[in-house]
Amino acid sequence: MILVFCGPPASGKTEIAKRLAERLKGSRLISTAEFRRKRYRRISAEAERWAGRVDYLILDGTFHREEWRNSIKTIALKSGQEILTVYLKCSLQTCLKRNELRKDRIEEKAVRIVHEQMEEPMAPDIVIDTETSGIEEAVEGILRALVKNRGKQLEETPSQNVLPGERH
Repeated sequence: MILVFCGPPASGKTEIAKRLAERLKGSRLISTAEFRRKRYRRISAEAERWAGRVDYLILDGTFHREEWRNSIKTIALKSGQEILTVYLKCSLQTCLKRNELRKDRIEEKAVRIVHEQMEEPMAPDIVIDTETSGIEEAVEGILRALVKNRGKQLEETPSQNVLPGERH
């Protein structure tokens, strides 16, 4: 299964994706933060490489253009993988505040541009408003959706490094 995390910068994608990857046995997390230039071409190449080789391929990026999400859907179809789109949303002001708190923050102008240019997914499988949901609440919601989608219990790794009630 391929899980595509999309949403504006500083909406909480990376933290939620990391926690989910820690919890799901047989998962691989690929983040656009790993690539400097030509991000979506490279993440697509990595997705092709890993699709079908792991139980859960988690892709973390803004994926703010529909065409980028569609390229991942094509990879999923070719490899016979299910795809689940997780859309994280929050206000521009919240994104700007969170970005200021990051050690690897990006330019404010970039946050504004991507937030403005965000092409919301037509029919995301999961929508999380990260202004009202904390990291653990979001992860639990995704895990419940995966169980419902797969129709069976998930194999989880023991949860470590998780602080109860932690919010982002």
